[in-house]
Amino acid sequence: MDSALRVSKVSAFVNLLLTLFKGVAGVSVGSTALIADAIHSLIDVFGSVFVWLGIRISEKPADETHPYGHFKAESLAELAVGIIIILSSFFIIYEALKELIAFKAPEFEYYALGVAAIATVTNELLARYKISAGKKFKSSALIAEGKHSRVDVLASFAVFLGFIFVKIGYWWADGLVAIIISVIILQIGFGILKDSTDTLMDKVDEQLDLQISEIVSRIEGVEKVELIASRGTWRAKIIEVHFCIKPGLPSDIIDLIQKEIEERIKSSFHEVVSVIPVVKVLREKVVLAIPTDDKGRVKNDISSEFFTIVEFDGEVEKKVIENPYAHAEKKKGFLISELLEKHGVTAVVAKKIGEGARAHLRSKGINVLNLEGNTVEEVEKRARELIKGSSSESVGEV
Repeated sequence: MDSALRVSKVSAFVNLLLTLFKGVAGVSVGSTALIADAIHSLIDVFGSVFVWLGIRISEKPADETHPYGHFKAESLAELAVGIIIILSSFFIIYEALKELIAFKAPEFEYYALGVAAIATVTNELLARYKISAGKKFKSSALIAEGKHSRVDVLASFAVFLGFIFVKIGYWWADGLVAIIISVIILQIGFGILKDSTDTLMDKVDEQLDLQISEIVSRIEGVEKVELIASRGTWRAKIIEVHFCIKPGLPSDIIDLIQKEIEERIKSSFHEVVSVIPVVKVLREKVVLAIPTDDKGRVKNDISSEFFTIVEFDGEVEKKVIENPYAHAEKKKGFLISELLEKHGVTAVVAKKIGEGARAHLRSKGINVLNLEGNTVEEVEKRARELIKGSSSESVGEV
């Protein structure tokens, strides 16, 4: 970043020279607009210093008190530039209004007109130089300062036009031009302020998060991407990835998945300096179907007339559904598996079940469990013990 620092130093030096030329010319002819423009250039000097300090601090490596690095110092410098721009615009408006109320007009001098013209060209060259360097070195602070210099182009050109209008007899043109300059400066200042605040507040970069989510979701072993969180500046970003894996996956496989996530993200986005993978085990919700009769007694037969559906998800929820296929003559197993799938069932309690029905249930991802118990409560208790014993794994077929 030495080149970026050199750009900010060049900017400070050029703005210091412009301050001297515009200040001397403005005072000699009594032009509020030119004096305001000179003050604006002086403030640019301080802005360049802030940018220089921001870039210098942002280069420091991470330490114990700043584990994520110092890269946001550049955004603080950008914030300072925005505040400076806004304050300078208010100052110019104040001085311009004083001039208009006092019916004060500047004297016309060709050297003052020349200073305004030179300042316009110089500021345009400086703006292009800083914006180009900012894009090259991915420095948001340099780009913000470049935009500020682009405002200076408009300001100096407006002063140039103001002198021409004063020359042809419009005494109020100088003050009016100064106010117009200030309004333009104010808008850009608030824009820079918003950009820097968004970075400091870790505003979501929706496009980046979506791209990273697509990359991670395609990695083998990743079942679900829960969260992509990005923070940092345009030049340096930290990405946090929360993803889910199947229960029981070996630790060495998990390590390989994490490593692949980090490598793919960094190779796809060069501004990413750190990736933090957060692993979560995918816990399947257990929905148990218990065959019962019309009195709620457990039948352990898939052909029972009713099913008590018990959902184990935090608090246990129950409901009773009728089995319209209890006495079906054809495709009984298929129809019952369709019914249970419709209600989100993941396991059914049954002792009496044919191989065809078992195959149909398995095709729907429904396990068949043999759980002892004469009442729904007893079977539910046995199922809860089985779930607790299996930890984060799904309830398997018995």
